[in-house]
Amino acid sequence: MIKKIYILLTFLIVIFCAMNYFPTETFAEETKTTQKSDDVVVVSNPKTPETKMQIVFTEELSIGEAEGDENYMFGQNIVFNTDKDGNFYVSDFDAHRILKYNPEGKYLLTVGREGQGPGEFGSLSFVGFDKDNNIYTLDAVNNRISFFDREGKYIKQIGMTERYSTIIFNSKGFIIGNKYNVSEEGNIQKQIQLHGLFDDKFNLVAELYKDETELPLPTGLDMSSMAGYIAKVFSIMAFRPQAITALAKNDFIYLGYPDKYEINVYSPEGRLLKKITREYDPIPVSKKDKETFVKMASENLPSLFTEDIREKAFQNVKYPKYKPAYQGFTLMENGWLAVIVDSVEDEYTLLDLFDQEGKYIAHFKTPVPAEGLLAGFLFFKNGKAYSVVTEDDYKFVKRYSIEIQEYTDGKWIRKK
Repeated sequence: MIKKIYILLTFLIVIFCAMNYFPTETFAEETKTTQKSDDVVVVSNPKTPETKMQIVFTEELSIGEAEGDENYMFGQNIVFNTDKDGNFYVSDFDAHRILKYNPEGKYLLTVGREGQGPGEFGSLSFVGFDKDNNIYTLDAVNNRISFFDREGKYIKQIGMTERYSTIIFNSKGFIIGNKYNVSEEGNIQKQIQLHGLFDDKFNLVAELYKDETELPLPTGLDMSSMAGYIAKVFSIMAFRPQAITALAKNDFIYLGYPDKYEINVYSPEGRLLKKITREYDPIPVSKKDKETFVKMASENLPSLFTEDIREKAFQNVKYPKYKPAYQGFTLMENGWLAVIVDSVEDEYTLLDLFDQEGKYIAHFKTPVPAEGLLAGFLFFKNGKAYSVVTEDDYKFVKRYSIEIQEYTDGKWIRKK
């Protein structure tokens, strides 16, 4: 029983690990670009951007229902992607299925169901697209990648001998992935997560980042022991930096570990080319941040934990003083890097923009949420922006038109 409990929490940890603002009139320091001896370019940015820009998001489509047709009702844990034609693929972790919608938001088909057979899921990741434009998703429970055509027909699966929590195929069929290993030493469970570039046989080509975590194991099944165990686990998880990866159209790899404000850019072969940094003031963890964390963590705890255990556990969670340097980032189609600095539920998302060279060009707030099971879930595609939104505890998928504006002569105007 104890082993089952910490296996459930181990899987949770791996999965856990998705208003307009007018800047103050200041003169920014100049961005500095230096070349290190190992041919790595370092772009050092000041606290304040050199220009005053913002993105205006206008909602144009919402998919989801609180009640009614089950084909439009989502669980609490969803992520999604869109293909080149603008169709939506929503991965519903709770229902173990992928739902496809056309660009107007009309339901088209369902892919998969819970199970272990071909085309069935023990778990889901976001939907990706391989070099042949088929869709795929990682099933970390059944330890395989499942492939389907865009009409939902099952094609094949690739079994894996080691465990991965994320998988992204580049245009050459190579893999940007997060491989993890769990071992035990006494009353401690050790987790090693290796973010790297792998070939199509899952051989490591280049190591990008390695993260090691030690977690306590439960010592008993009584309420006090279990509550203490959960409190220790979530004290380690709460606002802990997590490595974040994104793949550009040219197969360049972006990776950051937000214990500091730094994002690394790698060649398609995994060679470090550039570091994008920014001076910043850390953001304190607020009371509302803690409440949001407890809500999300509680929703994902296995149901075998009683309400008394949950309440006692969360009363004893210890939080860090500050949040990570940023929550996530995403690449825009024009080559800009959009960094999600902070996101406060029902209030705002704070964004930084960097141009193609890594120069800091904008800092602004938007009411568009950047939430989801994966921290910082907001992305740009097909000339639009997309996000997951919670309204009255129900999940919706949103699409927005976007307009880049520049502050000139005392007013915001569309950037040409």
